[in-house]
Amino acid sequence: MPRVWKMLNNFRNLRSLIWSHGSEWLLFRVSYALRKRTGYIRLQMPQYQWKDRPLQTWLKKGIPSTPQEYYEWRKQNSPRFFFENLRAERSRSDSGGVVEARAASDNSWNPQTAVDEADRILSGDLKYFSHTYYQIGFPPDWHKDPLTGIRWNSQKHWSELSDDSGMDVKFIWEPSRFAMVYTLVRAYASSRDEKYAEVFWQLIQSWAESNPPNTGPNWMDGQEAALRLMTWIFGYYQFSKSPSSTPQRLVQFVTMVAAHAERIYKNIDYAISTYSNHTISEAFGLWLVGLLFPELKHAEKYFALGRKLLEQEAAAQIFLDGSYSMYSLNYHRFILHLYLFAIRLGEINNSPFSNSVYSSISSSIDYLSQLIDPGTGKMPVYGSNDGALVLPLNNCDFSDYRPLLQLGAYITKKQFLFGVRVKSRSSFLKVARTSSTPPIARQLFVAPTIVPVPPTPTNSTWIYGYTVKTSPVTPVHISTTVKASGATDLRIP
Repeated sequence: MPRVWKMLNNFRNLRSLIWSHGSEWLLFRVSYALRKRTGYIRLQMPQYQWKDRPLQTWLKKGIPSTPQEYYEWRKQNSPRFFFENLRAERSRSDSGGVVEARAASDNSWNPQTAVDEADRILSGDLKYFSHTYYQIGFPPDWHKDPLTGIRWNSQKHWSELSDDSGMDVKFIWEPSRFAMVYTLVRAYASSRDEKYAEVFWQLIQSWAESNPPNTGPNWMDGQEAALRLMTWIFGYYQFSKSPSSTPQRLVQFVTMVAAHAERIYKNIDYAISTYSNHTISEAFGLWLVGLLFPELKHAEKYFALGRKLLEQEAAAQIFLDGSYSMYSLNYHRFILHLYLFAIRLGEINNSPFSNSVYSSISSSIDYLSQLIDPGTGKMPVYGSNDGALVLPLNNCDFSDYRPLLQLGAYITKKQFLFGVRVKSRSSFLKVARTSSTPPIARQLFVAPTIVPVPPTPTNSTWIYGYTVKTSPVTPVHISTTVKASGATDLRIP
C-alpha cells in the first residue's frame, strides 16, 4: 500500500507540474536530467586546466594578448565603472563636477571599522550568510564545509555532483561568492594600505588553483558564477592601479572572467527554466561581462542576451504594484541590487535600459518603502531568506534595508527617502565611500542625522496572504499587515 500511495503522489506532482509550468517546461527538465545522467553536459562543457586556454584564445583578433601589451590596451580602452581608482585624491563625476574619491579627513565616522573587518579576513575569519563568522583560514579551503568539516569532491565535473546529498552546498558556495571583496575595498579606501589589494589578488590566485574550469562544486551553479563575477569585477576596478595589479595577474583574471561567462552562457537555458532570480542573476553576469570586456570574442552575444533577459524578467517577475513573484523580501532585495548595479553601470557607459525597467524597479522601491520601519531599517520577516546580501557596500546589519531603498530611490528618481547632505551626483560613490561607517543608518549617506519618512495613512499596506503546511494534512493561511505606525499584525484564521 505505501508503494501505491507513493505512485499516486508522484502522479499528482507530475500533473501539478504540467498544470503550473506546461508540457514544454517538463520536457526540457526531463531532457536536461538525461543530459546530466548520460554525460552529454560534460562533453558540452569539458573540464580543462587554465593553461589549456590562455587569454589569446578568448580575445578578438587584433587585441594584444601578451601581459604588458594587454595591460596597456586595457588602460586605454577599459569601459567606465562607478568611480575611479580609490587611491586618487580627486576624480571626475559623470556630471563633469569634481567629487571626492576618498574618505574626507573630517569624517564623522571611524574608518578603523572597515580596517578591523578586513583584518579579520586576513586572520582567517569569514562571515557566512551575512551573520556568523567561521574560522576557515587564509586563504580558505574552498571545498570544506566549516560547519561539518566535510570536504566536497573537488575533482569531478560539476554535473556529476549533487546538492541533494544531505550536505548543504551553500556552505561551500558562500566564500566563493567573494563578498569579502567589498570589505577589502572599504578598508583600502579608508587606509590606503596596499596589503588589501594584495589580499584580493592572493584570493583570486588561490581560487583559480583550487577550482579549474568546470571542476568541483563551485562550478555547479551559474548563479554562483554570476555573483562571483560581480564581486571580482568590482574588486578589479577598484584595485586596478595598485602596484599589486600586475599585467600577469590581469591576464589570468580576464581568462577567469571569460571562462565564467562561457559557463553561464552554455547552461543559461536551465536558469531560464527556473522562472526565478537565477534567470536574473545569470543574465546579469552575461550582460556585465559583455559590457565591461568588449575585447572578448563573444562579448556582443553575451551583452545582447543578458540585456534581453534582464528586460524580460523585470516585466515578468516584478508585479505591477512593485512586489516580487518569489514572495520573499530578501530575494526581492537580491534582484534589486543586481538591477540597480546594472542600471547605473549602463547609464555611465551610454547603454541605458528601457523605461519599463526603470518603472519596474522604481515600483519595487516604492512598494518596499511602505513596509520598512524607517527607524531601524527592518522589514517584516516574509518568505525565503538564505542570508544573501550581494551588494554590501556598507557594514549595516543584514536586516537593514535603508541602504537599498536610498540607493534605489536616487538611481530611479534622483530622490532620497532619508535625509542627506550630498556633494556628488554619483550615488554609488556616496554609498561606497561612506561605507566604513559603524552600523547605523545616519552615517551611510554622508549625513549627520537621518530624517525618517513620516508615517501617513497611505503607508499602510497588506502583504500577501499565503498558505503554509504545518502538518501533512492541515494547511494554515497566514496574512501579515504592516501598519503606518510600523507595527505588524500576524493573522492566522
